Amino acid sequence: MFSEDLLQFIWQFAFIEKREELKTTAKESVTIISQGIRNTNAGPDFLNAKIKIGTTTWVGNVELHLKASDWIRHHHEANPAYQKLILHVVYENDVPLDVNFPTLELRNHIRPSMLHRYEELMRIDKNIACKDLIKEVNQLRRTHMLERVLAERFIRKTALIKSLLNQSNNHWEHVLYVLMAKGFGMHINQEAFEKLAILTPLKILAKHKDNLNHIEAILFGQAGLLDSEPKDAYQQHLKRDYVYFKKLYGLQQIAPLHFKFSRLRPANFPTIRLAQFAALLHSSKHLFSTILETADYKSIAKLLQVQASDYWRRHYQFGEASSQNTAKKLGKAFVEILLINTIIPLLFVYGKEKGENKYCNKALRWLDGLKPEVNTVTIAMEDVGFVNKTAKDSQALLELKSRYCDSKQCLQCGIGYAILN
Repeated sequence: MFSEDLLQFIWQFAFIEKREELKTTAKESVTIISQGIRNTNAGPDFLNAKIKIGTTTWVGNVELHLKASDWIRHHHEANPAYQKLILHVVYENDVPLDVNFPTLELRNHIRPSMLHRYEELMRIDKNIACKDLIKEVNQLRRTHMLERVLAERFIRKTALIKSLLNQSNNHWEHVLYVLMAKGFGMHINQEAFEKLAILTPLKILAKHKDNLNHIEAILFGQAGLLDSEPKDAYQQHLKRDYVYFKKLYGLQQIAPLHFKFSRLRPANFPTIRLAQFAALLHSSKHLFSTILETADYKSIAKLLQVQASDYWRRHYQFGEASSQNTAKKLGKAFVEILLINTIIPLLFVYGKEKGENKYCNKALRWLDGLKPEVNTVTIAMEDVGFVNKTAKDSQALLELKSRYCDSKQCLQCGIGYAILN
């Protein structure tokens, strides 16, 4: 179970026992002044380390391997990037190397309990490897890790937002439009909805803001959901309008096969979500500016609780009438998801980009005021001992689980660090 990642972890955080007894394989004393900086790119594992070997202090790069023979197996001898090492650190010195730098073996300088803990974490077949060990980690350490992953979640979302900003020449209203479309697509159809928004300029929809039928015609047509023979008068009306607008604006549409209906509740069908998205575009005015100016997220939530047009009261798909007559209004839970996953991250990034912390603080305040997401992931994290009282908690838990627990990145996790230490 011992891995090179663990060896790098031990070196990086100086989890080395009996340091005063460290010697190279040539019996020269070794004093680690600085482990160096972890290199995440190609080349030696640690850069700019400072090591005293014998009576000489060296500054340079360090390479780590489980076995000395890995040097040959990885063909480092032929790579110029590895020719100026000051030290080769190995867990086991299994073969002598003909190289011009010393080798340090760490096999007898690593605490056995750490190896046991690591093997236990890697071996456990559970969704959360530290489930039985996390009780040993104090609340302050857990809180610090959750704050870290929440920041990482915002940073990750920042990359998408900046990409959209670049594509739209820093048009924040357009970025909100694309992100909201993606949010309406939910997990199953988010890519299709995002592509639909990118292919359907907001400025075109803005020209038809006062006519909900026109907005529906453009969106459904762009989605390819009007390509087949109309099943009723309403679909025929939308198709006729779309054919005209498509030619007028030179629109490009996406294939209808991109939209998935299977395994979705009817209320979440892309037809319903598109109709609701059209209603939002019809009813809202300068939504991004409103978000910036509004102090309370509840006011934004009310703006988002739109209702699809009357046709959809008795339909979930075109031409298939339902016996039920129900208003297709965005529910409170869905609105809160839009706030959590779309509006709040965009507000936070805007504050960062503009250097105005009041927007960042407002985003965090809104997140802390919203109810948490409750799903199989957050329930599992609560079972382990985490608190999930606000949306801020649930966002951090979702990030921790997906980015660290699922791939057993315990060595990069602050909680895993505490358990191994």
